[in-house]
Amino acid sequence: MDNNEIVPSKIHLNNIRWEKENTFLVSEKLEKKPTYDINIAHNMMHNLEKEVVKIRLFLDVSAVIDEKTINQGGSYEVDFFFKIEDLKDHYQINNEKPLFSGVFVCTLLGISYSTLRGMVFTLWKDTFLSSIILPVIAVPDLLKSKK
Repeated sequence: MDNNEIVPSKIHLNNIRWEKENTFLVSEKLEKKPTYDINIAHNMMHNLEKEVVKIRLFLDVSAVIDEKTINQGGSYEVDFFFKIEDLKDHYQINNEKPLFSGVFVCTLLGISYSTLRGMVFTLWKDTFLSSIILPVIAVPDLLKSKK
């Protein structure tokens, strides 16, 4: 990890796969505008020899009106597959396991979450959820939210 400079041209997002896609919608417009509880978590897997990293994002969205959860929102799991040309520069071996640079993991999480925001926006565009845009978040907070 001596050279942990992030070189964007060496990060390739090669595939995105929906693992779980459950959108819940009420059949008619709600009388009162709900607030939305949004929970985001992640996990990370890797293949050091192939220089591949997979980020899975978990997204749960629930509508709340007067402290009651309404069956509107969704539950999603999306995998983001990265090929990293200089992966060896972003970790060190500690107790026979790789320990990745926080900046490197935050970079992949930021790319993944930003992409997820656009995907969900597109998914919800013709529904009662169309006015909801996933918030901009502090990526280091997402780093702490493992699942």
